[in-house]
Amino acid sequence: MSFDELNAHVIDAGLCEGCGLCVGACKAITIEEGVPQLTGRCVLKSGANECGLCFELCPQAHPETIQEDVIDSVITAVSVRTKDKTIAEKTSNGGFVTTLFKYLLEKSKVNAIVATTGEKYAPQGTVIDDLKELDETIGTRYSESGVMISLFDAIRKHRSRVAVVGLPCELRGVSRLEQRISTNVIKIGLFCTNNQRVDKNGKKVKMSSCEHCTDFIATHADISAGFAGSQKGFTSVIALTNKGNELLNELLNAELFETAEVSFDKIKAAQARKLKREAAEITPSLRERVFEELKQSGPLEIKTLAARLNAPSDKVLYHVLVLQDLGNVIPVEDKQDPYSISWQAIM
Repeated sequence: MSFDELNAHVIDAGLCEGCGLCVGACKAITIEEGVPQLTGRCVLKSGANECGLCFELCPQAHPETIQEDVIDSVITAVSVRTKDKTIAEKTSNGGFVTTLFKYLLEKSKVNAIVATTGEKYAPQGTVIDDLKELDETIGTRYSESGVMISLFDAIRKHRSRVAVVGLPCELRGVSRLEQRISTNVIKIGLFCTNNQRVDKNGKKVKMSSCEHCTDFIATHADISAGFAGSQKGFTSVIALTNKGNELLNELLNAELFETAEVSFDKIKAAQARKLKREAAEITPSLRERVFEELKQSGPLEIKTLAARLNAPSDKVLYHVLVLQDLGNVIPVEDKQDPYSISWQAIM
């Protein structure tokens, strides 16, 4: 896969939401007026056999259809309002995310925070490693920001000691990045119905990519937050992973917030409304096809696998080796023929 596929299946199809993952992954790509552009020379056109990292990491190139029972994965739900007066004066709701980030930096649980700053409809990604800069991130910004470019900067410097806040689509891409480079960051999600942008006439419009999103609660987050389910001035917070649940309970035990009962039914209803949308159809990459074929068919030799996928054996082998490195497949030896090796997907 290459930028040509990303351009054809995502950008030209109106599915790009401007997260910046492709830009962070490739020096040949830049964002111009909110749209990724190949402004350098793709390594595939410089003699490389494989890359396609821009397509592989893109969350919009790998849409997910959220299951109806996804709401059952919520471990803890609570409504909170920060006790920090400085944050409370500036925040739009309960100030949960900013208070969380302040706690993480003060307690040295992370070295850096990846968030957005700037105007509501013209935000920019930033890396915060100083408490004095945290005020710049206060407020909710639902618009394309290229924030994931900043995530790459933070990970290169701090590895996994990073926390990032993002929309459901953005965090889907973060999960793909974590798997690809074997790192693990704290993912904070934002409840999201639609993302918005300002068009060339200065009008605020819903981004077309949102029409296919079925994720309201940010299912790839450790902790997700938003207004739905809370009274004015409070934030609804849900923990979706054990890591997130431990962190949320730590915050509550530190008595950083006033708490109130959350209307979980309203959160469920918002997620149910998004489930009525249909995920976009994207042509799977060869790597995804390799993995799916192994999952469905069981152990196969490279030659057989390549024939089933109607793809060159050397390219299939390359993707199998990458999948092995990612921990998705393992080799299986034939006890009767030591020179024969099949590959099996790890379910």
